[in-house]
Amino acid sequence: MRALVTLIIGLVAGVLFTVIAMNTLRKGTAYPNGVMAVMSAQLVQLDQRLKAEACSKDDLASNLQTLAALGNDIEPAFLPTADDVMFSTYAGDYRAAVDRALAVPAASCADADKALDAINATCTACHTQFKS
Repeated sequence: MRALVTLIIGLVAGVLFTVIAMNTLRKGTAYPNGVMAVMSAQLVQLDQRLKAEACSKDDLASNLQTLAALGNDIEPAFLPTADDVMFSTYAGDYRAAVDRALAVPAASCADADKALDAINATCTACHTQFKS
């Protein structure tokens, strides 16, 4: 009888510690998930602005500036990875695409759309390699 009670207590304690460990590990992913969520929201807002034909420098600047700032958080949020050099290359490509969009204001919505496509392409390339 004593062995059965000890076994039950051990199983309950094991389940509790497992749940606690899983919750702790899940909380460790909040930073990368937050970076990606804000990036995604900014890209959606840019896409909506382009569809509404609000393509002036002033219309796009705040979203692009936020994307530029988030570009500085990519490596701190995700490194180490299986291939840190490749990941950093993709992050650099992303930053370069955003910097080009900020440096050369779009003359038309078509130009702004091309700049947004270039940014999205860098995201897609990285996600293809690392998020499978």
